[in-house]
Amino acid sequence: MLTAKTRWAVYALVGLFLALGSWSLSSAVGASPDDDFHLASIWCGAGDKPGLCESTGEVGHRLVLPGLVQSGCYVFEPGMSAECQEANQIFSQTSLIDSTRGSFTSNYPPVYYAIMSSLASTDIPSSVIAIRLMNSLFFMGSLVALMVIAPRQLRKTYFWMWALTIVPLGIFLISSTNPSSWAITGVPTAWMALFLFLTLQGKRSIAAGVLFFIEVFLVSGARGDAAIYTIIGSVLIGFLTWKKTRTFFLKLILPLVAALISLYFYASSLQSTVAGSGMSVADGGTPRTGLGVLAINLVQLPELWVGAFGYWPLGWLDTEMPALVWVTTFGIFAAVVFLLVRGIDKRQGFSLLVLAAILYVLPLYVLQKSLNHVGEQVQPRYLLPLIVGFAAIASLKFAQTKVVLSSLQSWVILAGIALANALALYVNTKRYVSGLNNGTGVSLDSNIGWWWNLPVSPMTMWFVGSLAFAIALGAGFRWLQLQSNRVQIEKSKVS
Repeated sequence: MLTAKTRWAVYALVGLFLALGSWSLSSAVGASPDDDFHLASIWCGAGDKPGLCESTGEVGHRLVLPGLVQSGCYVFEPGMSAECQEANQIFSQTSLIDSTRGSFTSNYPPVYYAIMSSLASTDIPSSVIAIRLMNSLFFMGSLVALMVIAPRQLRKTYFWMWALTIVPLGIFLISSTNPSSWAITGVPTAWMALFLFLTLQGKRSIAAGVLFFIEVFLVSGARGDAAIYTIIGSVLIGFLTWKKTRTFFLKLILPLVAALISLYFYASSLQSTVAGSGMSVADGGTPRTGLGVLAINLVQLPELWVGAFGYWPLGWLDTEMPALVWVTTFGIFAAVVFLLVRGIDKRQGFSLLVLAAILYVLPLYVLQKSLNHVGEQVQPRYLLPLIVGFAAIASLKFAQTKVVLSSLQSWVILAGIALANALALYVNTKRYVSGLNNGTGVSLDSNIGWWWNLPVSPMTMWFVGSLAFAIALGAGFRWLQLQSNRVQIEKSKVS
């Protein structure tokens, strides 16, 4: 018979899977940023496959299924549903077409595309759902691994670092086909696994080291910027846990080896050119000066941080979130972090200051190199792994202090996050099912222009997904409460 603690853990995991699954179904094929590029890269990720990806003999070109590059017939038109996919019959076309949209010249590291290509098939919608669910399972597996390895007092850290940052951009991308999914999952997981490796002993330390290495390899093989983020995290965690002991110095060999792997993936992809030349230069308009661009970006850059909480639209930046979403999520994040930094030790405080500076200076530098303003080229999703990492380091306070949030405060916060998720999921689903702001009514089932070939209706999916996410938060928190009660009982017995 399951114990109460085990039951709550099961409720949390089932709820999380259903919530991520609902987000996976909430948008059409091609909905995540640059999906035409990434889908073609996945289908060609393991080399030439007859009928899926074939060589043209020309550098930077591949023959791919039309549905991979034409699925976004609705992008930049938020009032339009994704019914154009069916109307144009793009997924029934099997004659390959020539395309340059893909990582065909090592634009990105190859690991993500190579692994996901095992799910590619001529049935593009089914493959896309499978890839999204696989990415969702990677997130869940990473979270569970941290929870199993960590001591009880640190499990609050991992719960709150995700609860405070996952809605809406995080959960949208984690359950997408975009390689940013792995970056958002793996970067903060690697940071916290390294923290466990450097602070624990015995089998737990070894398990944490293995998890750290796996996460670094996967995320560095997904995005070049994520490779650099793992190195940044290794330096910060090393500073946080620094000890002048022989054992500690020997343990540092692991993050040093991981850093070399990260640098290899970064240097071997074209993303490394961003550091030297910036991103695409803005075209047209009034000529820009370096000083003028800098002056504007200095005061506008925090928009990128708030953008990760829903201030920026989802998808191809064409699915605008209601103000209640980003006001709630960012307000909760700011308030809780404000409480967490009170009375923190000097190392933790310095680490947070350094990370805040990186979150400011890094995008500012990239924008400045190409004379782009905030809102051009650099997107919040590029910074989200660092934002989650910031929340992770701040949330270490939960393991150091008996009470940071009262039970009532925690439940109010979780209710707010659940409400924001439900609203974000509704809007995101409606955008693809029937389009936004076009008088199609409140019910997601009232005017269905697009939907998957599934027996579940959009409205049912939204209800289940919203409820499941709320259950995941509530059950996860209740599980932590039961653990805390057990620790207190054990301490009282000892005393």
